[in-house]
Amino acid sequence: MTAATPGDRRTVAVVGAGVAGLTAAYILAGTCEVTLYEADERLGGHAHTHDVADPAGTLLAVDTGFIVHNDRTYPHLRRLFDELGVRTRPTEMSLSIHDELSGVEYAGGRGAKGLFAQPRRAVDPRFLSVLAQVKWFHNRANAFLSRTDDSDQTTYGEFLRSHHFSDAFARLYAVPLVSCVWSMGTEAALDYPARYLFRFLDHHGMLMLHGSPQWRTVIGGSRTYVAAIGERLPHVRVGRAVSNVLRHATGVSVQDSAARWTDYDAIVIATHADQALELLADASREEKDVLGAFRYSRSEAVLHSDARLLPAAPEARASWNYLMPSARDSARPPIVTYWMNRLQGLESAEQYLVTLNARDRIDPAKVIAVMDYEHPIYDLPAIEAQRLLTSLSTPRTAFAGAYHGWGFHEDGCRSGVEAARRLGVSW
Repeated sequence: MTAATPGDRRTVAVVGAGVAGLTAAYILAGTCEVTLYEADERLGGHAHTHDVADPAGTLLAVDTGFIVHNDRTYPHLRRLFDELGVRTRPTEMSLSIHDELSGVEYAGGRGAKGLFAQPRRAVDPRFLSVLAQVKWFHNRANAFLSRTDDSDQTTYGEFLRSHHFSDAFARLYAVPLVSCVWSMGTEAALDYPARYLFRFLDHHGMLMLHGSPQWRTVIGGSRTYVAAIGERLPHVRVGRAVSNVLRHATGVSVQDSAARWTDYDAIVIATHADQALELLADASREEKDVLGAFRYSRSEAVLHSDARLLPAAPEARASWNYLMPSARDSARPPIVTYWMNRLQGLESAEQYLVTLNARDRIDPAKVIAVMDYEHPIYDLPAIEAQRLLTSLSTPRTAFAGAYHGWGFHEDGCRSGVEAARRLGVSW
């Protein structure tokens, strides 16, 4: 058993180098001796940037995990970027829907030209009915928020049925709204807790037709902020997984993949909830109950240049593109394609795309990289457990991760700030 580092400063291990762990390590490093452990060979977690040479020979930085943030609802991340000197640029957030069964293609967030990307939909009563229900949906969701509290257990599907929204509205608007954002199939989307969903939509200006925040993307890719933090941390152990964490009266002992035990004064566990529980050799009953309530879904993400994954109608092509296959399968993960040229402002004649869960539809010759990402599943047990997460932290052990919020980069960053505060270091 060895001590972490010599000296009088408090020693802290941070396990996990996604945005939560990076933020916690960055803040703690101001007053503590921080050692950052990461099982992968690189820092960043879902923040993953690839170098791609386009046909003209230009080298482009293309993100595949963390892509966008905004000025209104990402305050912690914006502050972090400002302190690190990370530059950003405005981008467009729009969503297209392509239903193979009906042939409908349209894009929201791009005005009338996007809504009626297929001109014949202007006289399609079924499609016009779907559009007419959007404002009613916003009104009913806002009313639901005003008359309920966080104890309400109504699911999204129950909400849609109780207000008699049509099946077409659910398929062409309501389900994609959830599936696209949280990478979940129809069945899981309809089981999403309604109040939790509407709080998110309201927070992001998505329960109104106008007034959404300005979205932004990082110039040079997300690796710019990852590298900026990594350069400020003297003790970074990439490719060094942690296998066991044991708390005791005087601190915390950490065993790494080399079977080496090291003592620290405190620890931040900034992994997925299920991974955090696996690391704890002495997990309490409360830790088992709370962390064990979170489940995760896995999505295969493919970076490629096969433009067939975009809608056929040019005006229906959006930043995010949701495809509903003709064969209905409520449990199938969603097929979502991010148009990186539009999102990141990539200037290239080649179209660069990131598609989730549809590798079989992509020309193998146009595949650039393949990644697996995991996302929290926000069902009722997870929401109940989320309210108890703060009770798990002590002056020696703090937990962080995007599962502390809605699963996005801001949630991870905010949880890292809170973990540092729990260990006595405010930002």
